[in-house]
Amino acid sequence: MTNRILIVDDNEDLRKMLAWFLQPRGYETLQAATGKEGIEKAIAAQPNLILLDVHLPDMNGVDAARTIKKDQRTAHIPIVGWSAYFGERWREEALRSGMVAYMEKPLSPPVIEATIKQFILPD
Repeated sequence: MTNRILIVDDNEDLRKMLAWFLQPRGYETLQAATGKEGIEKAIAAQPNLILLDVHLPDMNGVDAARTIKKDQRTAHIPIVGWSAYFGERWREEALRSGMVAYMEKPLSPPVIEATIKQFILPD
């Protein structure tokens, strides 16, 4: 069974780059451009992990994470947040929403891979 990662970010280039980076490492990727689409895909696809931008066009990632964590169908899915927003305030807010980790952009491939491996077991 392939581990599935849902990438939620309004930047299409970033979503494609992450998918390009993750797929050869054995991860199946799904993509969403908005918080609402991310919530819907999380419910439908039951990914093993969600990578979630904090700044989205329709709702912020913190609210999306809270919604995902409140739903019994998706509460078990680890969420890793990221943003270009720096500082402890953003990290603390992300972690209070139910995210298990928070990364600051620009994202580095080694940090992404190490963070994912903390929360998703290889096949």
